[in-house]
Amino acid sequence: MSNKLTSDAEGISYIISNMRNTMPADQYIREVNKNAEEAILRVQKANPNYKGQIVFQKDEEYYKKNKVDKLCVIDNGDGMSYDFLNNYMLKLGASMRGNKHKNFGAGFKISALPFNPYGIIVCSWVKGEPGNMLWVHYNDKKDEYEAKMFNKSHVIKLKDSVKPKEITDHGTKITFLGESKSQNTTLIHPLLYKGGLFKGGRTGQASWIPSYLNTKKYKIESGIKTAYRDIDEPRNNVTIVGHHKCLDEACVDKGTVNLNKATIDWFLLPVERTKRSSMYHGRLTVGQLATCHEDEVLKVDYAGKSDRNPLAAWGHQYSKTRVALVLKPDINEFRPNLERTNIFKEGLEANEYFDNWKEEWQQKTPEVLFNLEKTMMEKAIEKSSRFEDELKKHANLFRSDQYMVSSKGEFQIEKDKTFKTGGNKNLLGDENLGDVGESGPNPDKEYGEIEQELGIKVERSKTTGVLTQNNPYPSVGKVQEGEDSPIAQYVHDTYSVDINTDSLQIRQLVEHRVKRDKINNYENVKKILLEIIEFQIKQQIAHIVNLTGYEQEQIIRALSPESLSACLANKSFLLEKLDQKLVELKSIVPAGNWQRDEHKFHVKNNPNKFPMFSK
Repeated sequence: MSNKLTSDAEGISYIISNMRNTMPADQYIREVNKNAEEAILRVQKANPNYKGQIVFQKDEEYYKKNKVDKLCVIDNGDGMSYDFLNNYMLKLGASMRGNKHKNFGAGFKISALPFNPYGIIVCSWVKGEPGNMLWVHYNDKKDEYEAKMFNKSHVIKLKDSVKPKEITDHGTKITFLGESKSQNTTLIHPLLYKGGLFKGGRTGQASWIPSYLNTKKYKIESGIKTAYRDIDEPRNNVTIVGHHKCLDEACVDKGTVNLNKATIDWFLLPVERTKRSSMYHGRLTVGQLATCHEDEVLKVDYAGKSDRNPLAAWGHQYSKTRVALVLKPDINEFRPNLERTNIFKEGLEANEYFDNWKEEWQQKTPEVLFNLEKTMMEKAIEKSSRFEDELKKHANLFRSDQYMVSSKGEFQIEKDKTFKTGGNKNLLGDENLGDVGESGPNPDKEYGEIEQELGIKVERSKTTGVLTQNNPYPSVGKVQEGEDSPIAQYVHDTYSVDINTDSLQIRQLVEHRVKRDKINNYENVKKILLEIIEFQIKQQIAHIVNLTGYEQEQIIRALSPESLSACLANKSFLLEKLDQKLVELKSIVPAGNWQRDEHKFHVKNNPNKFPMFSK
């Protein structure tokens, strides 16, 4: 009687199918590429001069027979014999191939099968033997994954005529059939618009595979050439060089900073790079924050991809499109999860280490990056005067008890509790609204040590503070991020908000008013509208952060870009407020024929009726 923990076919199928809910849809690309690399490395161990090759393309043989594009991966590694296919390919957790990454044969099967229930075809050749084929698919009648039977065998011999030209003596071709006979598996999976490595980033149909491979692999194994080949459109062919080389060739400056149990590779990108789409010929060369483990990118966030600015907390709120950071935790201290999307230490997510690394990076930020952030911040932050008095008048309505760290303080500040402290000065040294409080710092090398001035999280095991009454409103920056980007993004770490002046909704509102009233200065109308929006957003954020009692994660959810966009929902209020300001400035005519008695003429017919907006 066996004393080993086992499972039947139904149980294994259940495990595999349920992994679909946790495994990203692009993970099988990583797994099949890793298996191909290891197959080549086994050959190179005996023959160091052997030139390895991995090719991603559509399966030409399958297309000839079925007229449907199916993605295949070809490598010239050591291949799989009849016995191996027969004995191990259908066993979960049975690789027996010296897998250095210790997936034990499970990674590929678990990641690939749930997204390819119609099947995966494995064709493999070893030296001195004919090729063999195995077709694994999901049998919905049995609710099991199984190999198709061909003449009482699930492994069949292949003719030499079907061998890919990349394979001479030995190698493997794996074809992904997807979810149906008619599905084109060379195209991006629909789930990848919401998940996967890029999580909805701008990855085109023709470039998603090279983009994934170029980003997922930080550095390429020497002696192995990996390529994506578009048989129908050769101009889309891409040689995979790895994420490090992509950033290295795109940047104007670079370096490495050592942190405690981690290092950061940093890259300064040119201005023109920021004007391109996220993906440029299969290369992610925009501002970003990536986490890397053993030359493999586990996760990457970049401006325009996610709801939050990933670099703001690292001191690059306004230079986020110009800075790329690749965090590399110590491989001896941290391990990735099975999905290779995050790192862990002793079974726990390494979140607390990320907080420490952020603080340490801000202390060690290279001078060139520090100066760039300072310059871009000066350009982005504008002093608003039109609504300043009104904001100040109602400031008490948005305040809660606030604390400032002080050795003489009478209040105990507990660890992990968030205290919002406002601040009289922002990083530029400009005064903000507020009644009491110490001056904030000028932007010196201490940039980033601003928790008491800007109201971010104070984490101390035991410290003291004084009660203060500082500015309850967040600081505001104006950025230009295109019509497709959200109207505003709240940055919790710096208690600030970036307003996207390129927002489509803003343009539509301004165009509506300019067209109705025949105003000949678009930009000034836009400026006033932005001030109104800023007024609303400041109050919205101050209320959520200061008065609701929400925890940090609740605050971030409540102030998501989608929530902040609600400031544009009440269009009648915005237009009414805009009209009010324009009338105050003698810039529009209220409804009807308004006559200026002092001049005895109809403004309607006066070419100089909008003196403020005249060219």
